[in-house]
Amino acid sequence: MKAMSPGRLNILVFAGIVLLIGVNGAAFSYRLWGPALNQYVDDFWKAHTLKPAMKAGDRTISECLGVSDFYSVHLTTYFLPDSDESAGGATDDLSKYAEYCDRVPGTGKVIFSVTLMEKEARNESVALSFYQVASDGGLNQINALPSQPRKSGFVTLDANVAHKGKYLLKLAFGEAKNAEDTIEMPIFVGR
Repeated sequence: MKAMSPGRLNILVFAGIVLLIGVNGAAFSYRLWGPALNQYVDDFWKAHTLKPAMKAGDRTISECLGVSDFYSVHLTTYFLPDSDESAGGATDDLSKYAEYCDRVPGTGKVIFSVTLMEKEARNESVALSFYQVASDGGLNQINALPSQPRKSGFVTLDANVAHKGKYLLKLAFGEAKNAEDTIEMPIFVGR
């Protein structure tokens, strides 16, 4: 067996030291670059491998959130299509309803269930209103609940959607003097 030359041994030792310094540097600086890399990998993975979720149960909690600077709410939309009314049973029986977030597949009866995420918001007055967005951008109110405290942390509103298109669910906290005191959630029917 041939002996290793001193120059070659020095290069191997030097490469080992550089590798050791690099690994230690990466480990100690992970808190600086790690979260951004993890978020990039997660976003890339979701964009290229997961199909878009249609129902609320298929989505993560963040995909059904509505937020402003001060408030956040979680929306679940229960939907009973027009054609299922002939199946029998009371229309208020939630076991017949499918769950969605902001996209409803067709016309029928919807029940919006909004959960107030911050406990402090449960002591404030909250109003909920549902509008159909006209082609000119105007809003036609379909149903609304008056402003009052929601101690349970839930606000529910039901409505019938007779036409496909864009709708708007709007929550107003307190006197809703600022944009930060309202949350507007677009609802798409039949898309």
